[in-house]
Amino acid sequence: MTQNRIDPLDTLDSVGVVERLLDAEERVVPAVRAARPQIGAAADLIARQVRCGGRIAFVGAGTSGRLALCEAAELPGTFGLDPSTVLVRVAGAGGRALVGTDWDEDDVTIASADYAEMELRTQDVMVAVAASGSTPYTLVMARLAAQAGVALVAIVNTLDSPLAALATIPIEVPIGPETLQNSTRLTAGTSQKLILNALTTAAMVALGHVHGDLMIDVVPANAKLRERVIGVVAEIAEEPVDIARAALERCDWNARAAVLHLTAGLRPSQAAAHAARHPTLRAAMDEWSNR
Repeated sequence: MTQNRIDPLDTLDSVGVVERLLDAEERVVPAVRAARPQIGAAADLIARQVRCGGRIAFVGAGTSGRLALCEAAELPGTFGLDPSTVLVRVAGAGGRALVGTDWDEDDVTIASADYAEMELRTQDVMVAVAASGSTPYTLVMARLAAQAGVALVAIVNTLDSPLAALATIPIEVPIGPETLQNSTRLTAGTSQKLILNALTTAAMVALGHVHGDLMIDVVPANAKLRERVIGVVAEIAEEPVDIARAALERCDWNARAAVLHLTAGLRPSQAAAHAARHPTLRAAMDEWSNR
């Protein structure tokens, strides 16, 4: 890939370097937007697999793997997923799902061991991320998944890569030359982050973990998040925050149950049971209002 040699970075002051980097980022959103049909299809695939009891396995190496790790780490808390539903493997990190090391990107033996450790099933889905689409660690993971009949989503920043060729749904987003030559943590990394955000959020919407634009299933794990849950219930039920807080306390901080408790007058246990019978809060509310 030919890189832009005009105005070398080391001849610019810091403001000039920052400006050059930010200028390069302007091409990322249009490039990702062009792949929205593939991203949407991949989100629907993930939702279908999870509905069937499947898990989401994120894999990658280097920057791509670390971005996949960050995305996976957010899903249980943001959307209330059972943590066992989300798996992550980053080259050099193994089952510890730490940041990994660049030394292990080419180690296919480690890749095979990491794949075996996940014990993937046909109802699972793998999301493999690699800017080049040819990272040996990620390719081995993807090839083993494809051979086992596991659905595969590939996120790559080039066309016609080996990884994309293996995928059930390839998401190919070419970005072009990096301002810092071959440093794919820059615009390629930005594109991967945008794709992962859009992919997982759309999948979680399809699975019913979002009501309107609210995180209805966010886990109230700390004071900040408890306040967010209170705000969510207050907004949906159109009640003051003190009423929402009291309802949540009566409903063991189950936001869906608290909304039904307030809007339908159900007892906390009834509200929780009614919510559990419906895939979305909206469906639960509509069904009760139509009685």
